[in-house]
Amino acid sequence: MKTDMDAHTSSPRLSYRPAGANWLKRAAFAVLGVAFAAAAFFFITVALVAGAFLALVIALRWWWMMRRLRAAQKSAGPLEGEYTRIDGANDSRR
Repeated sequence: MKTDMDAHTSSPRLSYRPAGANWLKRAAFAVLGVAFAAAAFFFITVALVAGAFLALVIALRWWWMMRRLRAAQKSAGPLEGEYTRIDGANDSRR
């Protein structure tokens, strides 16, 4: 006695092919997939270059600010020099 299950030798899930899926459709989808992958590659490349440029700008800005802060700190020390104090000269101007 044969049952309906005995008629199938392989699983229908593994051998499923959509109706009308010929080689032309597969080739078109393959070309579209390759084109999509190439476009994604270029977009990722542009994003990485833009990120590197932004990191460079931030690093240069950080370096410039640290340079200005070091120069300001260096020049903020006590003033040294010679001076002469003049007592009693034009006290009426105060």
